[in-house]
Amino acid sequence: MEDNTSASVQDTFIDVLIIDYPCDVTICEGVRAETLIEYYGADWCEPCETLELMLDSISDKGIALIHHHPSINDQSYLNHSKARFAEQYRLIFIPSIVVDSDGLLTGAGQGAELNQTMANSNVTFSGIDNLSISNGILNWNTSSSYELQIWKLESVKHEFDNRMLNNTATDMMIVDNQQRVVNISDWVTDSTSRLVFILQSDEARQLRSLSDSSTGAKELSESDETLSDLLLHDGSYNAAVVTFLILLLCLLPALISFRRLQKQVDYESE
Repeated sequence: MEDNTSASVQDTFIDVLIIDYPCDVTICEGVRAETLIEYYGADWCEPCETLELMLDSISDKGIALIHHHPSINDQSYLNHSKARFAEQYRLIFIPSIVVDSDGLLTGAGQGAELNQTMANSNVTFSGIDNLSISNGILNWNTSSSYELQIWKLESVKHEFDNRMLNNTATDMMIVDNQQRVVNISDWVTDSTSRLVFILQSDEARQLRSLSDSSTGAKELSESDETLSDLLLHDGSYNAAVVTFLILLLCLLPALISFRRLQKQVDYESE
């Protein structure tokens, strides 16, 4: 596979910081992430299990891993995750992995390709000058004009399997660029395990394919929101539709012959 490191993300303002919560010190300092991995899955998605188990094995604390559930059919569905999936990244298929808000992994081999992508990544995040939390009060500073997204991650029980989904996005809040001191004490909970802070433009992004074999189209216009909901799956529905059409075409000659025979019988009876 071509060495598709996130060179283009260097031209796009983005910064990612992490705070494991709660921290053991009075002032929790944000730690800059080495890589941002956004995984989009669903509890009803059978191919997702293997990929999720692989993601759970990532132990590098420098990786900001966010497990998104953008499907409205999921018990742990999050509207903010769906907005990022459909509007900012304009994705269709589940499972999908977005790396550094720049590259896209899809298809059956995305787990193995993720390891290679992380090994080749040379992205350096920057933009947030300082960020800390003390007694539930967030203090941060930046010279950019972008707003700050805070993703709250928790461990959530899988709806069907007896396992936990780590680093699952359960909420997101946006901090205005001019609001440098924010009280988030009522927003974080005892079950909060990690906070991921993302500073970037909220414009739709053109993702680069990092996969050897892509699942399919990755972009949707805003008018295709209904189509996005219908196609929010792993591709099995498409296979069923194609199979139905093939069977219909195979039966079509027999149906035409039957109709002609029926007309002939009607004519002779007259």
